[in-house]
Amino acid sequence: MKKENHNLVSELKQLLKNYLVTPEVQDFIKTLETYDESENNHFNSNDLDKIQMEFEVASGKDNRFQVDRVITLSEMMLSKEKHLALLLDLSQIMLSMGELDFAFEITQNITAKIDNNPDHSDLAAETELLIAKIYWSQAQWDESEFHIEEAYNIYTASSNKCGYAKCENMYGTLHGEKGDFVKAKEHFEKALTLLKNDECTSLQAMIFTNLGIIYTIFGDFEKAIWNHKNSIDKFEKLSNTNHIARVYHNIGMLYTRMMKYDEALEEFNKCITLSLESNYLSNCAIAYIGKAYIYSKLNNQQLADAFTDKAMEIAYKINDTLSIADVYKIKGMINNDLENFELSEEFFENSIRLNNDFESSFNKAESSVEMSKLLNKMDRKEEAITYIQSAQNYFSQIGLGKNNAGLVEMAI
Repeated sequence: MKKENHNLVSELKQLLKNYLVTPEVQDFIKTLETYDESENNHFNSNDLDKIQMEFEVASGKDNRFQVDRVITLSEMMLSKEKHLALLLDLSQIMLSMGELDFAFEITQNITAKIDNNPDHSDLAAETELLIAKIYWSQAQWDESEFHIEEAYNIYTASSNKCGYAKCENMYGTLHGEKGDFVKAKEHFEKALTLLKNDECTSLQAMIFTNLGIIYTIFGDFEKAIWNHKNSIDKFEKLSNTNHIARVYHNIGMLYTRMMKYDEALEEFNKCITLSLESNYLSNCAIAYIGKAYIYSKLNNQQLADAFTDKAMEIAYKINDTLSIADVYKIKGMINNDLENFELSEEFFENSIRLNNDFESSFNKAESSVEMSKLLNKMDRKEEAITYIQSAQNYFSQIGLGKNNAGLVEMAI
């Protein structure tokens, strides 16, 4: 069995144990294990780059077979409420593994089974937020915002402050991805004010993560580190390795902006190691991009190119358009360094177009800066001025006097 299928089986086994403890379930888990024959088939190499490059992205069909079996079993053996809760967890697992269509299909199954039953209002709201995440991950902002609004309206009926905070956090990530960091920060801070110190620990940790990203962008590295450390402390208490891995990535981005490239690589490697263990593809994609960016800065164009290709493979699998735009940007930087100017320009044009199409102003500005550098090198100075002015106008609007080129990914 491929490693990614082993990861899915492990997730499904744990999920079943959380909901079912009957002897029949133990027998069923054993049947899952029959598809898990290569549990100890790990890489022997100590070369992290090699291990990370040899990771195989799941095809999907094997995942489908296993998940359908779990859905059928749980429907037969669980109460309706527990079955729906399991489906929600299952959809989140599929989202983290990049099976977006399957994740969405499961959410639609939940919605149909709830059928506006007021007894399941919190579950309905959670489902709406998960649908918002699915759209968010594909940069479909209007659809994502619609489902956040749906969740917010449901929470309003029950005065659920933790629910309100979840919606505020999602609004913040939405505005952050579109480059409005002032508004994003306002939503994150509002989310924290809705929570007490001892409730919704996971949500608090996510909000701290996102505030860490915002402070990194604004160059307040001390506050960024404080928020990220708070986030890791909370996620460690919850044993939430997927989100711990995401924080490692964000700390890597902080070190990247500080131009501490060795420290950044260490954080990206920590992120990738944890993410490969759980097959968390969205983490892998952004951390591969982070490593590619650093290798391009260290003039290791061969590794930079290899990691961008792997990032593209994963981003295409999970339909992560903004990561694809970042891949094009780094490809442009690599070819600029190699003096393949025409190809470099084409990559930058693709990056700028995608970021423009999906309203990602910050990433568009960063790609425009790189395009300006290229055009100056090609002695096309008037065109270069147009791109750099466009970027600087945006950075001035969000309160940044200059751009520290890098990458950003909001946590979900």
